[in-house]
Amino acid sequence: MTSHQGRTRTDADYGLGNVTINCDSLGLIDESELTQRIVDAFESPGYVPPRLPAVATELLALSNQPDVELSQLEALLERDPTLAGEVLSLCKSAYYDRGGKVKTLRDALARIGLKKLGEVVMMAAMSARVFRSKAYKASMEALQEHCRVTAHLARLISDKSPKVDDHAFLCGLLHDVGIAGILVVLGDAKRGEQPPELATLWPAIHRAHAMAGSRMVQLWELSEDIQRGVSGHHTIAAGDEENPLAAAICLADALADSLGMGFVPPAPERDGTMGLVEATLVESCRVDESDAVTIERAKQALELSDEDFEQLHAAASAWAEKQSAA
Repeated sequence: MTSHQGRTRTDADYGLGNVTINCDSLGLIDESELTQRIVDAFESPGYVPPRLPAVATELLALSNQPDVELSQLEALLERDPTLAGEVLSLCKSAYYDRGGKVKTLRDALARIGLKKLGEVVMMAAMSARVFRSKAYKASMEALQEHCRVTAHLARLISDKSPKVDDHAFLCGLLHDVGIAGILVVLGDAKRGEQPPELATLWPAIHRAHAMAGSRMVQLWELSEDIQRGVSGHHTIAAGDEENPLAAAICLADALADSLGMGFVPPAPERDGTMGLVEATLVESCRVDESDAVTIERAKQALELSDEDFEQLHAAASAWAEKQSAA
């Protein structure tokens, strides 16, 4: 299967960097072989991830400069009306609602402040460009919401542990971008062909997604800290050392799952009858879930006691209730 990363023939960058996954008889191969096919596709020199808007990467860099003025950021954001609209929408959402009306970009920028601008812009860019697949729309929407939740919970953890830096939110937002990238590739079927049913593929997608996400972040030229956090959020390691950022994302994932906000694959998105095995996989699979031993290692890496984690859980529950009430 050849992918153009969700682009269409009318897009200027269509056809730049195709990647192929051999999807023949996917239901007949074992999980390890399918995982390896996915890994090989993303490690291919020809792989190009969905393109981030140039304005997003420029804004991310500019927002890190302490002397930048809101008028500069506003002018840059106005170059991409779609992205500007996403930013406005997010600033009006429950995630950033602080009362008062947001009517203009200037209102939005003043509300979120310089520190959070890069986060909001990247969230908008992910929504507009990365979490998009006609074939797997329900899965992408569920994945996007889970990543947003994980990002906000990662910020709570960064406030609790001095070992976690300011990249926690962005890393939480991007931690499952590998799943999105894999769905884009699998969903880009040739005309007249049906994309593969995901029910039996989720275990392999789970095994490959951290590597795929790390590769995408690397190609986007984001920081090495974020790369390590994305690649290690189920192993808590970067090389031979435990990574605090990866540990924070692991715990944010665990908190999200405990609040019913983990990533649970939706039921099949095409009409058809599933067998018992496929139905069981859909009901039981928790993609992006770490085991209990790894979660304990993450707590230790951040020097969080059981009492600390209980306090984090209470704070996360309060945050979730506030979002649902908004």
